[in-house]
Amino acid sequence: MPNFITNFLHFITSSELTLPVMLMRLVCSVLAGFFLGLERKLHLQNGVLRTHVLISGSSCMLMIISIYVPQTYATGDPSRIAAQIVSGIGFLGGGAILRQGLNIKGLNTAATIWVAAAIGMATGAGLIPLAVVALVICLIIMFLLVKFEQRYFPAEQVKHLELVFKNCRIDLIKLKNELGSRGIIITNTDFSEEIDADRFHITFTVKVPNNIDTIDLTDNLKSIGKLLKIQMKD
Repeated sequence: MPNFITNFLHFITSSELTLPVMLMRLVCSVLAGFFLGLERKLHLQNGVLRTHVLISGSSCMLMIISIYVPQTYATGDPSRIAAQIVSGIGFLGGGAILRQGLNIKGLNTAATIWVAAAIGMATGAGLIPLAVVALVICLIIMFLLVKFEQRYFPAEQVKHLELVFKNCRIDLIKLKNELGSRGIIITNTDFSEEIDADRFHITFTVKVPNNIDTIDLTDNLKSIGKLLKIQMKD
């Protein structure tokens, strides 16, 4: 390993908390938070870039303070502030999780908030190599596993699919096969019939791929029966 890298690693991992060491750790932590937030931003999550930068940087500062005070004043418990960081981040991450209709949003963002805090704490404690490895692993997971999930588990969005046909002579097997051929997974089925109006209502609870072609789906469902209405909603 080149002497420059060796000296730099020794400098930022030094147990002596000089001002340059503290500033360098803070910069490293902010950069780590930026990359984590950038990944969330690329996946169209709102406001998370600044959030991850602030969380990672502030966790680093608090960790530095928790180490600096006992070293400088020979009093205090370094673990107390770290424990409070963990509690506070759990509360903040919980606020990122939202329920939208039948779906839960924000789980990945909450997880990366937790990771940002952990990386910030590791950086503040001088565990820079550990923080870098954790950042790389997290980014690999977030970028590669999403492609794996989209390929092998495309049906993620849970929705209600409501169909109304003019008559009740519907081939349900053909209907379900048509939906299944498009990657739509049926988890529940409800039926109702308006006798006077001669209308047959079917409501499916389904898991739907993000790239579903609703126009083509509608055209094909018309061949199964006289389709009067199709509605897909959360």
